[in-house]
Amino acid sequence: MKKSIGKAWPYLILVIIIALAAAILEGYLSISMMNVIDIAASGNKALFKKESIKLLLLALSLLPVSVLLAFGKGLYKRKAIVSAKVNYVDGVFNKNINEFQKDNNAKYISTLTNDVNTIETNYINGIYEVVVGIIYFIVGIAVIFYVSPMALAIGIIIGVISTIISIVLNKPMQKHQSQRSELYEGYTTYIKEVLSAFHIIKSNNLNDKVKKDFYDRSNSIQQKGYLIDKIHTYIISVQNFTMIISLFGLLGITSYMAIKGSITLGGVILIINNMEKIMMPIMNLGEWLPKILSTKKLFKKIDETLENQDNYEETIDLDRFKDCIEFKDVSFGYENGNVLNGVNISFKKGGKYLVIGPSGGGKSTLLKLLRKYFHPDNGEISIDGKNIRDVTKASYFKHISNVEQQVFLFEDTLKNNITLYKDYTEEEINTAIERAGLSDFVKSLPQGLDTMIYDNGKNVSGGEKSRIAIARGLLQKADIIFLDEAFASLDSEIAKEIENTILNLENITVVNVSHVIFEDSKSKYDDIYLVKDKGVNPIYS
Repeated sequence: MKKSIGKAWPYLILVIIIALAAAILEGYLSISMMNVIDIAASGNKALFKKESIKLLLLALSLLPVSVLLAFGKGLYKRKAIVSAKVNYVDGVFNKNINEFQKDNNAKYISTLTNDVNTIETNYINGIYEVVVGIIYFIVGIAVIFYVSPMALAIGIIIGVISTIISIVLNKPMQKHQSQRSELYEGYTTYIKEVLSAFHIIKSNNLNDKVKKDFYDRSNSIQQKGYLIDKIHTYIISVQNFTMIISLFGLLGITSYMAIKGSITLGGVILIINNMEKIMMPIMNLGEWLPKILSTKKLFKKIDETLENQDNYEETIDLDRFKDCIEFKDVSFGYENGNVLNGVNISFKKGGKYLVIGPSGGGKSTLLKLLRKYFHPDNGEISIDGKNIRDVTKASYFKHISNVEQQVFLFEDTLKNNITLYKDYTEEEINTAIERAGLSDFVKSLPQGLDTMIYDNGKNVSGGEKSRIAIARGLLQKADIIFLDEAFASLDSEIAKEIENTILNLENITVVNVSHVIFEDSKSKYDDIYLVKDKGVNPIYS
């Protein structure tokens, strides 16, 4: 993620240019102010009037430059944070499906909200403050050196001591900020689980327990935030005290130098004003550097969430599915043991296949292997003679369509839910709708394909959801349709209609993994496979 933030460097350069202009302008303003004070002390009214007008014009010119600097900061922050978020989401969608499914989604949500917010606050703001601070520091040094190199040396010594104090005080912040990030991740996970189990909580009167848990977790986060704020307050207080003592000390030294005639009265005021510009960046460096460094662990943690354990290099692009998918002595298991052992089956182009078996027998695992979510531990799965492991996911997924028990619909028009935001001709869309058995449904809608689908299809029946999923596959010209318990939550008559629709599709391979079996449609399948006792064997209707 850090590299994606680095892509905002053109905007940071813009900030540097504007900040440099503002710092030089302020430096020149300080020198002009010194001259005006010295002229006033000398009693030269004419010259005082002339220099005062010049000073006023310089002061007025600071306003647009300050506005530009604020604008540049906003542009830099926006570009950096958007780049970081887009890069992270892109990384999430590069995850292997099976590895993503193992994780709790709340981890990713927490990263995009809490962790990114911390990065914006501590890292992006920190980079800006440090860079701008360095510019003002350099210009401040140049201005003071112009008046008195000795005063500059004294000021730098005081500033270094202040910086060391700031760094030491800020060190505990790193640990607490890391702990708060972990608390937020657990908190997000908990909220997601509670909302998902809403009906269970309500029906089992678990409200009080949930409220107590919610209070405890919320309190832990707020307590940690309170501790961080308290430490920060102490740091600021000590820094301010150090700053005041340092400025008073420097005032005494420069005043003595003025009495001795080493510098003028205007020079004393210039040094005091500009010493703050030197000391503040140094002290800010002491404050921001630990914050920037504290994000190192956070960046590492974020990058680890995007890592794939399986980084096998896929080299073959599948142009089309011509012949068959074949399992050759395929075995696969999870951590608790083998699920499939020595499987030898094949799925021909255009064939219709029903996969049945007891719950937990391996039906879903077989489908996951077909979908390329997992790879065999032993043996090989080939498509048209090519090892499916070598086929790129992007090219393989173009040839398959998945109809799940729970079909996801976007909150958008029916048309966009069918086309999935891709461009198709009206004829192609209508053909897919007709073949999926959606024609009557579309005609019944007052706005037809422009009808809005709300909240994952709450205004659409389960049967129509399934047909929308089928239409998606037909529209993308999928060669293979995988059904994963697609009829489990449907009325039997609707399920039969959809099954018949799918079985009548020509030149499309259908693999239906289901425990819902209709006797009058079994004969329409080319093969029925029974997954049981780690094996897959054909049975015939």
